[in-house]
Amino acid sequence: QQKRALLWCVLVAAWEAAWGQLRYSVPEEMPKGSFVGDVAKDLGLELPALRERDLSILDRGRTRYFALHGKTGHLVTAERIDREQLCEGVQRCVLRCEVIVEGEMQVYGIEVEITDINDNAPSFREAETELRMSETTAPGSRFPLARAHDPDSGRNSLQSYELSGDEHFSLAVQAGPGGEQRPELPELVLEKSLDREKQRNHHLILTAVDGGDPARSGTTQIKINVTDANDNPPVFTKEIYKVRLLENVPEGSLAFQVKATDGDEGTNAEITYSFSDIANSARQLFTLDSRTGDVKVTGPLDYEEGKYYEASVEGKDGGGLSAHAKVHIDILDVNDNAPTISLLPILNPIPEDSVPSTVVAVINVRDRDSGDNGEVNCNIDGDLPFRLEPSSENTYKLIIASTLDREKQSSFQLVLTAVDGGDPVRSGTIQVHVNVTDLNDNAPVFSKSNYESRVRENLPAGSLVLRVQATDADAGSNGRVSYSFGNVPDGVRALFSVDSDSGEVRTAGPLDFEEKSKYSFALEARDGGGLVAHCKVQIDITDENDNAPEI
Repeated sequence: QQKRALLWCVLVAAWEAAWGQLRYSVPEEMPKGSFVGDVAKDLGLELPALRERDLSILDRGRTRYFALHGKTGHLVTAERIDREQLCEGVQRCVLRCEVIVEGEMQVYGIEVEITDINDNAPSFREAETELRMSETTAPGSRFPLARAHDPDSGRNSLQSYELSGDEHFSLAVQAGPGGEQRPELPELVLEKSLDREKQRNHHLILTAVDGGDPARSGTTQIKINVTDANDNPPVFTKEIYKVRLLENVPEGSLAFQVKATDGDEGTNAEITYSFSDIANSARQLFTLDSRTGDVKVTGPLDYEEGKYYEASVEGKDGGGLSAHAKVHIDILDVNDNAPTISLLPILNPIPEDSVPSTVVAVINVRDRDSGDNGEVNCNIDGDLPFRLEPSSENTYKLIIASTLDREKQSSFQLVLTAVDGGDPVRSGTIQVHVNVTDLNDNAPVFSKSNYESRVRENLPAGSLVLRVQATDADAGSNGRVSYSFGNVPDGVRALFSVDSDSGEVRTAGPLDFEEKSKYSFALEARDGGGLVAHCKVQIDITDENDNAPEI
């Protein structure tokens, strides 16, 4: 069977629909990493360009079922998918996700239909069913039998029943709702009158067959016990009990009651209630009191997990006669889920010269409720130079709304809030910290445009003359300042030096008042980005009595 599933992978159909929607199909139970579709090709992306326009996959549900292959651009399965577990009772099983082309900031919806393989045989809940029939039962009477269950869909699901073992009985099968060909409820039909004195028991085999290739089947044994006359079977007050329950009904609450009456007396009129056919998912949520017919909620109802349940109820009297009724339960949604926000960063930190409309991140909001309860709006709190722009269903782009200036504000704490349309309203928030990186847009600035100092002649080399200081509003290397001489004569360089880091001007050679008493020159401050500022320096030399009189 698994080999057949692998061969079906070749038949996966992929096509690109209008409005940016991609649709693929893949059989269930494929191994992790199986090919689903060539997203890159279907979006018209060449493989060498993928690194420039990275692709990201954004799942809408709790579980990540698909992934993008980074080198090929192929959509592949992220885990083995069980269609029956994922879409029980759903004719067309579709998973949705979104692919984001980051370079173009385009969001494309993807629908992947999970097709069924015949990996389940029909099965009955009970391996053996025991029925009691009165010997006065008229030929042509019908007795509902428990349905077989096959979680597969389409032709792979249950298609027919077969009965063997006794000429007293035949099989009739009701068609599905709306005249569907799929069998809905098998009924045992009495063809010949029963005679308890001749035969007390009858043994039959009921076989359920699906439409797979090859077909699968399951069987249950039916034992008929013939009883003495009990001429009034129970009668339910309704053929179908239709119930509507809010999903927040407390556990232990009475959901509804079934009721049957019997015209007999004594034990033949004592009715015992039971579920004759109910899915495991519903059995975990509801219990039926065999004496009163009360049905109570015994598990947490969740509209998002199950919207509809149905069951068959049997009322059996003390003489073994029974009646059946159907129960349809609709679960109603309440606003019990707050919106959730997920974020895909695109640009963080942000260069301060980024132009308005630059995309910073992609935001996805999700609410598991339905209707107005699941309608979500997202916004940014506060007056900040950012805004949200709707991209696709439940997806927003976080965009720069106005110019940024790192020197005024180097980071932003964004609070995104998603609010649903329920009553009462529920909301979810997420905080996003955004840093702004520096652009070398500020030149150094000297604390003074002119620096003056007086020093005596004959100072030793290395003596401090003065210190210049410049600041730069930029950050990092753009704000780091180094000092040097401007365009000065070589004579100045021979007598003075400037420390590139501290801005200290020191003597480098002997100063002689008698030779020159004043020096003027320019210094410059240069930042790491190459911007320059200039200042003027004037040094006056004072006289020392270093010369004897000459005669």
